[in-house]
Amino acid sequence: MRLSGKAGVITGATSGLGLATLEAMTREGASIVAVGRDSERGNRAVQAIQDRGGHAVFHQGDVTVEDDVKSMIDRCRSEYGKIDIMHNNAAYLVSAAIHETTNEQWSSSIAANLTSVFWGTKYAVLAMREQGHGGSVINTASVAGFTATGDTASYVATKSGVIGLTRDTAIAYASEGIRCNAVCPGDFESPMLEHFFETATNPAAARDAMENLYPTHRILAPADVAAAIVFLASDDARGMTGTSMIVDDGLMAKTY
Repeated sequence: MRLSGKAGVITGATSGLGLATLEAMTREGASIVAVGRDSERGNRAVQAIQDRGGHAVFHQGDVTVEDDVKSMIDRCRSEYGKIDIMHNNAAYLVSAAIHETTNEQWSSSIAANLTSVFWGTKYAVLAMREQGHGGSVINTASVAGFTATGDTASYVATKSGVIGLTRDTAIAYASEGIRCNAVCPGDFESPMLEHFFETATNPAAARDAMENLYPTHRILAPADVAAAIVFLASDDARGMTGTSMIVDDGLMAKTY
């Protein structure tokens, strides 16, 4: 129960990493506002948590709309009286090299992957400063923030931006007890990854090729990454801010 007594917001909480983090945080005692666009999936996820005695509510919202981002933080404070944790997790992947990336895809990537993190961090920090007892902001970045594949230009650019924004936020508010860290996963099972495979010429071969990139010869489970996020949200990580924690089954340690 490392998060007992804490309240927070998770975006993109209806599937993949967001859902795994929602389950992990509530099992550790946190009360969570689970944000997503799909009310059916969101309410189903929250009901399952409530059925096992956890504390969560669903909040329908779009992270690319500033008023929606404000409202999710207001919802956390109205439901639970405060906000201790902000997990900016929602993201959008375009599989295209820069010459193939349309202006619309570029703008959508910036909005979903970077501007949403700016708004989520900004309004969470404003609330945490007003409360006066600190808090933890955790941003989902990626190993793509450090390296590249040549065919995900907008994703690499935005995830690099998330890492930079995380560092600057950490420095700005460290003296007020507000920590800001990023988690940088390798590939993990998610609807986004499934879509990537489905659009490949040979989906089975694409999956095999990705698995073989990893020393472990597997693709991460969302729960593997969620465990790191829970740690960053907890007081066990009180000495960590401005960190980009890599969770990648050894991918970044490998030369060939």
